[in-house]
Amino acid sequence: MSLPLSISKSSPIRNFIIGLSFHFYFSKAVFNHIEEFLYAAVQTGYHGKVVNMVGLSYALCHRTTYGHFLSHGSWNEQFIWRALQKKGVQLIYRKDAQPNEPIFVIYDDTLSEKTKPSSKACCPIAKAGFHKSHLKNKQVWGHQMIATLLSSERRVVPFALDRYEKGGPSKIDIVCQKAEELPLTSRPAYVLCDSWYTCESVINAHFKRGYHLIGGLKTNRIIYPQGVRMQIQDFAQHIQQNDVHLVTVGSSRYWIYRYEGPLKGIDHAAVILCWPEHAFKKPKCLRAFLRTDDELSTETILNYYSQRWPIEIFFRQTKGNLGLNKYQVRSEVAIDRILALIALCYFYCVLGSGRYINLGDGLRSARSVTEREKVGFIYDAGKNGLSLEAVLERLKIA
Repeated sequence: MSLPLSISKSSPIRNFIIGLSFHFYFSKAVFNHIEEFLYAAVQTGYHGKVVNMVGLSYALCHRTTYGHFLSHGSWNEQFIWRALQKKGVQLIYRKDAQPNEPIFVIYDDTLSEKTKPSSKACCPIAKAGFHKSHLKNKQVWGHQMIATLLSSERRVVPFALDRYEKGGPSKIDIVCQKAEELPLTSRPAYVLCDSWYTCESVINAHFKRGYHLIGGLKTNRIIYPQGVRMQIQDFAQHIQQNDVHLVTVGSSRYWIYRYEGPLKGIDHAAVILCWPEHAFKKPKCLRAFLRTDDELSTETILNYYSQRWPIEIFFRQTKGNLGLNKYQVRSEVAIDRILALIALCYFYCVLGSGRYINLGDGLRSARSVTEREKVGFIYDAGKNGLSLEAVLERLKIA
């Protein structure tokens, strides 16, 4: 007697992807492979490799079959992104939220480092190249990706995960394109980004959609106090103790100075210069921020900018748990599909229980569900007289 191990019809995994209407978008075979991916990706020991996708799931196929599904399968990963973006917008832009509750759109980029292939390699990883790693402070080989997150009321979901290629659209162009895809909203909405993305084109692209910007600034940016051209870091040396005031952000306190006037590339800018309480005028401790909403207080601006931190957590968690930095597929199509499936797994972990929870709790819950399903399979196998050897073989621990 055979008894196949599979996701039950009442499984949260199946219910979640049915709720995204995947059974309308994809064939039964593709639907099953997506199920298998989610089942594997939430397991302890998953690293983003194709062998993990087969070995940690209930899939009966060989890893080459799953590799073909990713590289050559007849399905469109953009259907996944459209469904996830719709789900994310419903969660973040929900109508029952407080009218003054702000919405944040967060941008940042990260690297998925790979091993530089030999010049004689027959099948190197597609679209990889050298990119500057700020963490390692050197050029590394791999893929660079720009993430767009939506956040409100401490809920965070990915809106897009785009690969950046040298010679293709610039990072600024990619972000401006994302701005066109953002929904209009009557609630306060802010773009949060680091100094790389703080520029006039990004400001204008989002302002057209009703979003203000709060962004970091490099301290070598040019300002014009009293019409004199100088860098922010040089101007900061002229600021005295009686020109600044203390502001509390979370559990920390900062000395703050507000500059309003021209900034190179922007006719009128409001720039905040800040230092930690015990590091006033220390050059390496100076931080500068640009904001376009004149109605916000300095304390509110800094509090809002601190909401950018979830994107760093997103990168750390998806790399550490969902294989964002360890995938080993080689074709461009497979890479883009892996990124979509990683975002899908993130959504499942935070929303699969029926309510929003953080990724860590969601992963623990998902792992508990899959363990219960295995125990249920073993229990049913015993009732149906399946031999121990058959059970071990089906669980891939023979």
